[in-house]
Amino acid sequence: MDKKLLEIVFDNLYNGIYVVDGKGVTIGVNKTFEEMSGFSNAELTGRNLRDLVGEDNYFSGSASLLVLERKCPVTATYSTSTNRKFLVKGRPIFNHQGKIEYIINTIWDLTVVHYNHQIDADTARSQILSDDDFITCSEKMSSVIDLALRVAETDSTILLTGESGVGKSLLAKTIHRSSERKQKVLMKINCAAIPESLIESELFGYEGGAFTGADNKGKAGLLEIAKGGTVFLDEISELPLHLQSKLLGVIQDKEFYRVGGREAQRTDIRLIAATNKDLVTLVSEGQFREDLYYRLNVVPIAIPPLRERREDIPTLIQHFTEKYNRKYNSYKKLSENLINQMVSMPWKGNIRELENVVERSIVTTLGDFISWEKVQIPGIENIIPKDIGLKEMLAEQEKEILLQAQKKYKTTRRIAAALGISQATTARKLKAINDTLLDQTETNNDISPHLPE
Repeated sequence: MDKKLLEIVFDNLYNGIYVVDGKGVTIGVNKTFEEMSGFSNAELTGRNLRDLVGEDNYFSGSASLLVLERKCPVTATYSTSTNRKFLVKGRPIFNHQGKIEYIINTIWDLTVVHYNHQIDADTARSQILSDDDFITCSEKMSSVIDLALRVAETDSTILLTGESGVGKSLLAKTIHRSSERKQKVLMKINCAAIPESLIESELFGYEGGAFTGADNKGKAGLLEIAKGGTVFLDEISELPLHLQSKLLGVIQDKEFYRVGGREAQRTDIRLIAATNKDLVTLVSEGQFREDLYYRLNVVPIAIPPLRERREDIPTLIQHFTEKYNRKYNSYKKLSENLINQMVSMPWKGNIRELENVVERSIVTTLGDFISWEKVQIPGIENIIPKDIGLKEMLAEQEKEILLQAQKKYKTTRRIAAALGISQATTARKLKAINDTLLDQTETNNDISPHLPE
């Protein structure tokens, strides 16, 4: 295949493409990405992503930088200073020495609203940044996202299953934003949150005077309001049996009747349902209609619990730490021992529980360094880390103290004075620590950092 044809293919792909080298330097982007982002190839090429990522910078995050850190494929979402929301799949290309030579990023545009000059830019950006983000380097979760992106372009009914807190709502939002219906409404309905006496009229609407207290003008239901968009029925197992047959009619015939109505209402919606319960068992127990189950289960997507993708935990901890440091204007950091302990926890509440623990640790712990002794986590407090002796524990504490002092005091002379040790000892210990960190992260420098005296 000649170079000209490769360039034609590169610039005419449906997805955006962003290519960087093993040091995080931008090699180039295709025309699709230019159109998606509003950034030109010329202004990005040659620039290191470390200089492009950050609050009020080009990008709020980077899959490539996570790939360089984790040495594996990463899927992540981030926003841009041009008010766009992207889902990015970064894949490393290794050379013969096993080092990352290139990273190929494939990008999907998740932006729902095309903002214009009449909308305040700060408001638009705050709406984007308030969205939850996907970050994963797990093969299991990457496969889930791949399947979700494939079926997003269709109108097939999807059934999301998984424990509480795994991200079913977030995946439903991603599917909607990747579909042709993205400019229409995503109607989220929690079937367990609406009282049984009201759920039929809320879902299907009612005619004037249909029941005592009803508005004389009648009211459109949520399924009617969502016409043209996507309806996400969360906790579908809690939908009363007598309404399950009515929902079945919506799926099969694309029509329904309002409460008290005689005229069929037509609707054009894409349906996504979710549950944390075993619907097959509920069917066998007579608590869920079998015909509805099969209508919902056209494309089943099972989201794995966090304990089955523990490789995601350190990255998620880092993400949530940065998120709440920004929110509370703090500069806190979790110790390596604490992170290791958190990786081994069961996380029955999954990502939601993990995020809550990180936020609680940041807002309740004094000082910038959060060690495993300080946190209040059920099942982790007062537990001595496994397979680690007193010597190793003390060394880890010393390392964290020195790194914090390095960040605060900058020079070895000031660090030594603050800690009450000699400058020679400070320089020696910090050099050993920084050399180890360089080996672990394979940063771009050929020599270890040198602190000014």
